[in-house]
Amino acid sequence: MSHSFSMNYIKGLEKYLDLNMAILIRKISQYAANDQAFDLKRALHLYVVDVLGELAFSQSFGVQEADDEEMAPPVKEHSLLSAATGAWPAMTFTLKRWLPLAPYEPLRRLFAGRAACADLAARCVEKRLQDLEKVGDDAEAVAAQRKDILTNLILARHPDTGERLTQADLETEAFGFM
Repeated sequence: MSHSFSMNYIKGLEKYLDLNMAILIRKISQYAANDQAFDLKRALHLYVVDVLGELAFSQSFGVQEADDEEMAPPVKEHSLLSAATGAWPAMTFTLKRWLPLAPYEPLRRLFAGRAACADLAARCVEKRLQDLEKVGDDAEAVAAQRKDILTNLILARHPDTGERLTQADLETEAFGFM
């Protein structure tokens, strides 16, 4: 993955940053034109969510345009659950098995957040696979595709066998982006 962070690679991602930056600038300009107070931290949060969607999942989540934080993936819940179960490695399997059965609503929200993240990752992989399937093996069309992390993983081949990652492997990797 080291080539994924080369300067040329990062420059190729610039257009996705610019698209989302234009949305952020437009929204801030609208607030200024209307002499309206706004939460800069929230505006930047929405920008970051959309940029991460573009770079890791081949699509914007649309939270800036919708101005709706509820559209953002529930990464906070997923991260909290990961931290809680991962803090006790010897018990991780047991915790993952029994904690979902606990009748404690905050805990259930954490598991629901994790499930929503896994579902989102699977949907993004499926959508990108379908988009690339339309392109087929046309080398020029493949070369013209997005140069984001998910696309690179889909197009990657094992150096010895030439095999590509399975859809399950891709979904696991995409889930890890969260």
